Amino acid sequence: MRYHVVVLTAVLLVVGSVGVPLVAGLPGDAVAATETAVPTQIADDEIRMTTTLNRTPDRIGDLSATVSFRFPDRVTELTARIPDSATVTDTDGFSRETATDYEWDERTERPSVTFRVDADRLTDDQGPLAEDGRFLFTETDDWALVQIPSTGVQWLQTGDRELAFVRETAVDGEGVAGDRMAFLGPHEIETHTAHGQTFRLVVPEAADLEAPVDGIFESLSRASDRLRVGDRDPEVLVIAAPTDSVSWGVRGLQIGDSDMWVQDSEALDLATNVWLHEYVHTRQAFRTTEETRWLLEATGTYYGSSLALEGGHVEFDRFRRVLDRGEETPQSTSVLSQPDSWENNAHYWKGSLVVGNTDRRIRETTDSESSFEAVFRSLNSHADPDSGEDDPVTARDLEAYIEAAGGSEVAAVSSRYTTTDATPTMWDGRTHGEVFGQLPAQFRFRLAADDPIGVSSADGSRSLNGTSGTLTVGETLTVDMVAENVGGTVGDYELPFGVNGSQQTATGRLQPNETSTHRFEHTFTEPGQYTVTVGDELIELRVNEPESIPDQLPVDVETPGFGVAIAASSLLLSAFLARRRS
Repeated sequence: MRYHVVVLTAVLLVVGSVGVPLVAGLPGDAVAATETAVPTQIADDEIRMTTTLNRTPDRIGDLSATVSFRFPDRVTELTARIPDSATVTDTDGFSRETATDYEWDERTERPSVTFRVDADRLTDDQGPLAEDGRFLFTETDDWALVQIPSTGVQWLQTGDRELAFVRETAVDGEGVAGDRMAFLGPHEIETHTAHGQTFRLVVPEAADLEAPVDGIFESLSRASDRLRVGDRDPEVLVIAAPTDSVSWGVRGLQIGDSDMWVQDSEALDLATNVWLHEYVHTRQAFRTTEETRWLLEATGTYYGSSLALEGGHVEFDRFRRVLDRGEETPQSTSVLSQPDSWENNAHYWKGSLVVGNTDRRIRETTDSESSFEAVFRSLNSHADPDSGEDDPVTARDLEAYIEAAGGSEVAAVSSRYTTTDATPTMWDGRTHGEVFGQLPAQFRFRLAADDPIGVSSADGSRSLNGTSGTLTVGETLTVDMVAENVGGTVGDYELPFGVNGSQQTATGRLQPNETSTHRFEHTFTEPGQYTVTVGDELIELRVNEPESIPDQLPVDVETPGFGVAIAASSLLLSAFLARRRS
């Protein structure tokens, strides 16, 4: 029997097998929990891994993590892989196989392994968001801001249907956990929901916020609405990092899909607005090669500053000074596609100027019907059409996306600025008003007002309340969506509808403030867990097999080969087995 191996970027190794054919366990939803976790019911088609974090007051600087597993009987073997630097302090149902691998004993129902890791993570980064200190994560006497340790898992399973893999994080005591980072200690949580996103702002008791909570939420909400680039996560965790007793190495940090921390001393009225800069990073779903790596900080810097300008936090002159730095030496002579040539954080300064210049040129060429946001959307939706895998964006891909948004001439100029030491010139305030004053076409997608989600079958139809529910094989899901142009010019849009990776797309063209309605349908032919995405909406569904109803025989009729009582028992047993198989 061989293993099929999948290595994930989050240092999560997931392997699965059903014998023949092989099935790879894939990463499922990451579920964050606060305080001590209350065990949730385990589904019969998932492996659930819970990481429970705990401070060790007698060992400041050490983080304790207990990783426990729940899974159905279909799992026959399971191995947990702990971080290389971890020190194991306890196991239940696991035995050590190698220095990092622990093997399940195949008897314990909820096996677990407990280990300690260093809470400190340091950096030598010298970027524009760098500070005098070195800490990215750390623990003090009163609290800890930590990166959640990554644990790998591999398993063998029986059955034809692949098991889902769900990971969740809990905090033993006061604290809150996201997907990749957690805060442990006394705190308050402020929440705000806007444009399909819920922002959780964690304000530690030790923090002293410079910016008002309402101002932070207003700024993030405006950015959420303004950036029409896809990859809008349902939840964003924002931690205000206390600065009183820690020398942080950066002003802010974003990791995972949507976890970020920002120093509590950061203000909003800055052209280098860190709250917005890190939020832009949460909207980046693309991976890069060495030749396109500059895009990550370039788009974060450009959009962080432009959103600060549009939000009224700064005037144009302060915005211009950020991009002006791209013209200064030595960064101006760096080649963005060659990271070894970068000097003085060229990917931030020259990179943001190149992105801004490309944005301006696209708007000028298309009469503001398009912008660099169209390129950003293409980057986020970049995938191999054959395999469906999220392959990294190459320089050729980037040039093609720019050409699609603004034409071949704009793409050629942008390519010259990224592959040579040539540098564009920052535009003036008058040009900015002429080009950026009128918003390009921007589209908002929402569920229709009346019963937008329905389920139909041969037996009739019904509405699905909320954005989750249960269907039966053979039933059809219908979703009614409204597209609205909330921008300032006419434009074309694409509205994707996806079911577990398969996708159909509705298209249209709308004038400003004009709307149109689209209906999507999908019939489910196999049982399982399904994620339906449409616009910014996320619908979670479980599809079950139809219930089996056994034929009823009169008690006074004998079945050949059985007596009456034996026949009734046989039928009951058959019904029981049928339910087990379903």
